[in-house]
Amino acid sequence: MSSILLIGILVILRLTTRVGYEIGVLVSLLPVAIIFLFIVINNPKWGFIILFITNYYISGVSRYIRALPPGIAMDMFFVLIITVILLSQFNPKSEARFKNAMNAITLISFIWLLYLIFELFNPHMSSAVAWFTNVRGLGTYFILTAIVVSVLMRRYADMKKLLFIWAILCLTAVLKAFIQKTFGFDYAESRWLAEGGRTTHIIYSGIRYFSFFTDAANFGTGIAFSGVVFAIVSVFIKSKSLKVLYFLTALACFYGMLLSGTRGSIAVPFVGLFLFVVLSKNLKFALPTAALVLVAFVFLKYTYIGHGNQYIRRMRSVFDTEDASFVVRVENQAKLRIYMVDKPFGAGVGMSRGRAYTYRPNPFLAEIATDSWYVLIWVETGIVGLLLHIVILLSVLGYGCFIVMFKLKDRELRGIIAAFTCGIAGLYVASYSLEIIGQFPTGIIMYTLMTFIFLSPMYDKEIQEKKQ
Repeated sequence: MSSILLIGILVILRLTTRVGYEIGVLVSLLPVAIIFLFIVINNPKWGFIILFITNYYISGVSRYIRALPPGIAMDMFFVLIITVILLSQFNPKSEARFKNAMNAITLISFIWLLYLIFELFNPHMSSAVAWFTNVRGLGTYFILTAIVVSVLMRRYADMKKLLFIWAILCLTAVLKAFIQKTFGFDYAESRWLAEGGRTTHIIYSGIRYFSFFTDAANFGTGIAFSGVVFAIVSVFIKSKSLKVLYFLTALACFYGMLLSGTRGSIAVPFVGLFLFVVLSKNLKFALPTAALVLVAFVFLKYTYIGHGNQYIRRMRSVFDTEDASFVVRVENQAKLRIYMVDKPFGAGVGMSRGRAYTYRPNPFLAEIATDSWYVLIWVETGIVGLLLHIVILLSVLGYGCFIVMFKLKDRELRGIIAAFTCGIAGLYVASYSLEIIGQFPTGIIMYTLMTFIFLSPMYDKEIQEKKQ
C-alpha cells in the first residue's frame, strides 16, 4: 500500500513540474473523486448534499485551478447522481424512485426545457455549440435539480439538514469577503481582477468584494437572498440554538451584501420582507417587519445619513433614476427593442453579450450588455420565451404563497416555506437589473428551494402523521 502511495505522489510531482500545478492538483483530486463515487453509490442523498456544497464553492475554486471549468464539473456531478438513481431502480430496497419526480415542479421545468430545445431550430441562431454551451444555466440545471431533489430529499429532516448546511456555507462566504476587505486579495483573485474584473470591482465609489462567487453582483444578491431566508426562518424554527444561528447568519449575510457594493441587491430584502408582511397574517410579525422596511426605505430614499460611507452611498443610489448606469441600461434596452422587433423567438440561446463574438463575426448583440436576467431571456428566446419564463416563475411564487396562507398546518414548516418564497420573490425582482438566476451558486440554490416548496405538502403530511 505504501509503495502505491509513493508511486502516486511521484506521478503527481512529475505532472506538476512538467505540465503545470493545475494538472497536478486535478490528478491529486482523483482519490477524492473515488471517495465521492463510493459515497454516491452507497447513499445518493449524500451525493446531492456534496453537489450542493460543491456548487457553492466551484466558482471560487476555479480561480485557483483554472483547468477546472465550473460548468463541466457540475455537469459531471449531475450525470453521476442521475446515473446512480437510474441504477437504483433495479434495487427493490432503494427509496430513490424516479416516480417520485413526477410532480408539478418537474413538469414546468420540463416545459421550459422543451421550449429551449425548440430554440435549436431558431433561424437566427448561427451555432448549435452556443446552445449546448449556454443552455445549462438557462434550463438544464432547473430540471436536473428538480428531479434530483424530488427523488432524494423526501424527508422533512432532509430539508432541515440542507438548510443548516446552507447557513454554514453563507457564513464562510461572508468570512471570505471580510478577509478580502481586511487583508486584501490573494494571488488568484488579483489575477482575476487584472484580467478584467478590476473594471467593475475597483471603481470610483470603492472596492466591491466578491468572496468566492463569480462576481460582486452575484455575491451581493445571492447573499442578500440568503439573508432574507434565514431572517424569516429564525423566527419560526423551534430549536433555540438554530434560532440564534440563523439570526446571526442573516445579520452576516446583510453585512456581506453591503461589502459587495451591489446596488440591485437591496431589492431582495425590501421585496422579500414586504411579502413576508403579507403572508404572515400575524400582526406580531407583520407590524415590526413593515416598520423596518419603511424605515429602511425612508433612510435610503429621503435622507443623507451615513452618506460618507461608500456602501450606504452606493445602496442609496439605487433610488436615483438619474444614475448614469441606470440611464445606460434604459438606452441599451431601447436599442434592443428595435433589434428584436422581427424576432419573436429571440436571437438564439448563447447569442447575446460578449459570448456572441465567439459564434458570430462582429455581432450587434455582443456590443450591448443585457444587464438583466429578463433582458437576457428576451434577447435569446424572444418575447414568447420571456412570457413563458415569467409565467413559470410566477407559478412557483403563486403556489408558494397559496400553500403558506391556506394549506400547510405545521407552524415551523409554514415559516420555512414562507422564507423560501419571500427570498425567491426578492431574487426575481433583483434579477431585473442583474443576470443572477443562471449563475453558480444562486441558480441551483433557488431551484432547490423551488422544489422544496412543491414538496412541502408531503413534509406537512409526514409531520402530522408523527403527531398522531
